[in-house]
Amino acid sequence: MERLDQFERDLIREIERLKNDLIKDTISLINIPSKKAGPIGPVPFGSDIQSALEMAMEIGEREGFATKNIDNYMAYASIGESNNYIGILGHLDVVSEGEVGEWTYPPFAGEIHDNKIYGRGALDNKGPLMAAFYGLIALKKTGYEFNNEIRMIFGTDEESGMSDLSYYLEKEAPPIMGFVPDNKFPAIYGERGRAEIAILGDVDKFYEEYFIDSKNATEKLGINYSDRTFGNTIIKRVTKKPKAISLIISTPVIEIDDLVKKIEEKAEGLDVRLVKYYEPAIKSRDSLLVATLNAAYNDVMDDNLEVDTTTGITYAHYCPNVIGFGPSFPGQNGISHAPDEWIDIDDMVKMAQIYAVALYRLDQLKLN
Repeated sequence: MERLDQFERDLIREIERLKNDLIKDTISLINIPSKKAGPIGPVPFGSDIQSALEMAMEIGEREGFATKNIDNYMAYASIGESNNYIGILGHLDVVSEGEVGEWTYPPFAGEIHDNKIYGRGALDNKGPLMAAFYGLIALKKTGYEFNNEIRMIFGTDEESGMSDLSYYLEKEAPPIMGFVPDNKFPAIYGERGRAEIAILGDVDKFYEEYFIDSKNATEKLGINYSDRTFGNTIIKRVTKKPKAISLIISTPVIEIDDLVKKIEEKAEGLDVRLVKYYEPAIKSRDSLLVATLNAAYNDVMDDNLEVDTTTGITYAHYCPNVIGFGPSFPGQNGISHAPDEWIDIDDMVKMAQIYAVALYRLDQLKLN
């Protein structure tokens, strides 16, 4: 805490005071099974996602924020006035809970056990979204006078293609800077590319040759690309079916046609198809945004971590001037889409404290 000024220490204490409200609002959102469904009139993604969107707006209105609904694709709660705005983008939609029998606790009950809130969306992304929002709420409750408009933006289709963000950016200007609490700490200036490749046909021999021991698969396939920003190509997942192999490959900056061609050369006689490719997204690692957020993390945590990149794909991939920032702390991963998804309450409070300091420091910058 020695790195923080007095006002920032006051913000830290304000978050502690708001802890129970943060927990309550997070559980209320987890209670809504906001999985994507078909459109219903003006509601594009189904009634459950719409209910979560309306609840998020109600929280904003309750706390005295102005709210705006962008045709039920996204909505935001805002405070302050300026020509440009700072944006925090999180999402309310969740993936399926899968087989309920795989869960120790009901997936939409939001039960607390061992200081953890369990439920689908607890970590991805309702808990972190509320932590970021409570960072802003704490700033408001101190009586702070905002220099810029700050928007807490609630998404509804992040897990299924991000059509919500595309729609939002057709209707609204992008933020002048901002972050997505849907990745990891500290500041994330780059998101790797991702290729989804299908290999069809009699794949047994090919699978045995290249994927039984998958540690060297990129080298054996000739796709061991590397760059200074992201490092090496990584095969994230291999799924085999009787007549098909599905590959998820995390890439540095590459020519995707070259990668597909090299797999085709090895998979002679099989049908190799590029299902989808997300190009890498890189923001300036030396930008004021990256520096400000990274310093906020290090100062609250009394750490000295360097900025980083990620294999994840978030709203930051497609929104200019926005980077990933939390919520997972170093060493944490792998529970977002799994049964018994959870968020630790102490971690969530710490996230909110980091976000509060970060938002205060962003608002102190000369942005207009």
